[in-house]
Amino acid sequence: MTQKTIGRPLKQPPEKAEEVIRELSATGHAIIGIAHQLGTSVDTFKRWLDEDVELKAAFDQGREKERHTLHNVLYTAATVDKNTTAAMFLLKARHGYREGDQGESNNRVSINFTLPGAMTMKDFKVIEDVKPNN
Repeated sequence: MTQKTIGRPLKQPPEKAEEVIRELSATGHAIIGIAHQLGTSVDTFKRWLDEDVELKAAFDQGREKERHTLHNVLYTAATVDKNTTAAMFLLKARHGYREGDQGESNNRVSINFTLPGAMTMKDFKVIEDVKPNN
């Protein structure tokens, strides 16, 4: 005996969903915008991405293309146009640069003090009673 499902059948992606997803994610569309363009809800779109590796790959490829394009614009602004703000942003975002960080801690002096733990008055008196040999 086969089990019947209750409710409507799950909505499936349209024919050219893979191409649409790749194109829209490459041009900066958010998940909600892509879902709207495909005529579905955000939840359904996310389900499609979870269930279909090709749709997920198209989404990831589009996002990577967008990231690369934006990085290229920023890199060109920093290197060709000599935009110092763009250069600083790239140094901070990609290379961990922090303003005011000298980078070299080799010449810094470090002093550590180790203090004894708390003592009872009885323990303290024992130390006080022991006198060094002079």
